[in-house]
Amino acid sequence: MHRFRSTRPISATELIARRFRMIRIDRSQGAQALAVQALEEVASLARGWRHDPPETLPYALRQTAAALEQAQPAMGSFLRWAYDLRGLAQSGPPNRRLRKAQHWIRRERSRLRREPAGLIRTCRRRFPEARIVVTLSRSRSVLLALKAPPAGRRPGRIVVLESLPGGEGRLFAKDLDIAGLSARCIADRAGPDAVAASDLLIVGADAVFADGSVVHKVGTRILAETARRAGVPVVVVAGSSKFTGRYRPRRALPLRFDLTPPRFITEFWTDRGVRTFASQRRPRRAAL
Repeated sequence: MHRFRSTRPISATELIARRFRMIRIDRSQGAQALAVQALEEVASLARGWRHDPPETLPYALRQTAAALEQAQPAMGSFLRWAYDLRGLAQSGPPNRRLRKAQHWIRRERSRLRREPAGLIRTCRRRFPEARIVVTLSRSRSVLLALKAPPAGRRPGRIVVLESLPGGEGRLFAKDLDIAGLSARCIADRAGPDAVAASDLLIVGADAVFADGSVVHKVGTRILAETARRAGVPVVVVAGSSKFTGRYRPRRALPLRFDLTPPRFITEFWTDRGVRTFASQRRPRRAAL
């Protein structure tokens, strides 16, 4: 029996969407790693745009923006980039748009490259003397934060929630062990009790909106609420690329994420220093 293959031509929209398919289904990497991959895909597309008629570029920019939003609709860098690309589609004469797009890619690449060093500086300066630290999910930014202090000021014990569905916390506990940090992975249901007995709750962020609300792994809000009731500081470690500068869209978040209001967050440690929104409480120094 012969199998007939479809001869339907693949549209430009489908070709662009395929570029981001692996990023869309990835459940193991953190937001920073996915952002780097996505930006490289945009750069690859831009190399092809050089050979296309200038009048087709606005369409390609808008379709790339849509593909970014669909790939990771909860991640701040993806949302901000989609907004930027739509703006580029409407900016200036057609023959200048490609140059502007290439400049935008170089600027965002440089921004992503500089973020880790800036995060380390902020975290090294700000990290309190905490015996027990709780975190969840798998965040490269949190890993940098936990490694940043000198050996004598690093947490004595790091408790990582397993972060179901997906179990990224188990992978993160291994990352911490490899980095020489003492980590223990626990069930998600034990998270609130662990937070109440800790000195610091530290989490990453997939997106930070203009009001300071944070999108992160589902379960983050419950832990932050528990920490506030127990008087435990809550720190979000996030590079400036995660800050959208805009308010949260009305659409619902994907099921594996939740939204934590700024009133539950003590500080944001960023590559550009410390930021606060609602709360002004500082992480306390634990007595050893």
